Amino acid sequence: MTNLKNFFNKIANNNRIYTAEDIGNMTSKEFAENEKAINYQMKNLGIPRQSDLTNNSDVVYVHAYTKDDGTKVKAHYRSKPDGVGSNNYQNDGVTTGGASNVNNLNMKNSGIKSTDAKNTQTADFSYLENTNLITKHLAKFNAEKNANRPDARELMNIALSGFKNLPEHPEFNIFQPEAVDYVNNQLDIKASKGLTIPKNWHGVIYDKNSGFAKRLSNSPELQTQIISQYDKKSKKFTTNQIGIGFTQDKNLNYSIGHGTILNPKIENGVFRGILFDKYDYKWLSKEELPNLETRKLNNSAYTIQTFKKLTNYYVIIPIHFNIGK
Repeated sequence: MTNLKNFFNKIANNNRIYTAEDIGNMTSKEFAENEKAINYQMKNLGIPRQSDLTNNSDVVYVHAYTKDDGTKVKAHYRSKPDGVGSNNYQNDGVTTGGASNVNNLNMKNSGIKSTDAKNTQTADFSYLENTNLITKHLAKFNAEKNANRPDARELMNIALSGFKNLPEHPEFNIFQPEAVDYVNNQLDIKASKGLTIPKNWHGVIYDKNSGFAKRLSNSPELQTQIISQYDKKSKKFTTNQIGIGFTQDKNLNYSIGHGTILNPKIENGVFRGILFDKYDYKWLSKEELPNLETRKLNNSAYTIQTFKKLTNYYVIIPIHFNIGK
């Protein structure tokens, strides 16, 4: 069998690989709809059997899922692009975890697939209480001070975990460090000052139906800042990167603080974009953060960060809300 890596079907405009079993199970209508793409694959790659793809490091297996418009997509294989070397990657070849199907096109357009994730669910980080003394102390402090700030608490726990023994969770996926170049390119931030993701950083990718995404999308503060950058005459945004800050909602203030909305667009009365943020701490003064206990939490995290005991990473959260027509 020809090398399966880097295959791209120019007819279907994706990297799906049809197997003999896929074709055999198609209805006449399905075959007619996919015939040109199948013929293209036949000429350029051939038609493998499923047994040829099982445990093959050149492909990734995509579980069945439902698109935003209700279209059901059957389980299938996709060719893996260069730069992705882990067999643990799922769906598009750069994620691990239990939440989203994010592919090249969908990431750009915020089209992360739906799940049945509950909007109050958080990952179980209780194991941090049994780690080293510094991490244990900060995890306990985080649990107490961010008890009513679920997203702030979760993001710090992820940082404290160092992405080791990270609990699988239906509301977010993890992008491995090997995916940094891919994400920089897909989000078109490779040349953006202050936004480019450093090498060797993990990423946390939230599902669009996660509690975090819903709390952000429903934030009046976020919506006001986004709409202020929309030109009604041209029906376009004045910038492709909208700076966002939170001061009114303490949970969003302590979890995101300041982030950037990427690839904003409005279609059929619905806004869609991606909130991007880097999870790293800066030392804050009393003037910058008046609350003593919260300042202590922040500056303790910063200190631990400098000793490489707290892991930096980036966060991607799909945003969508109705604005009317």
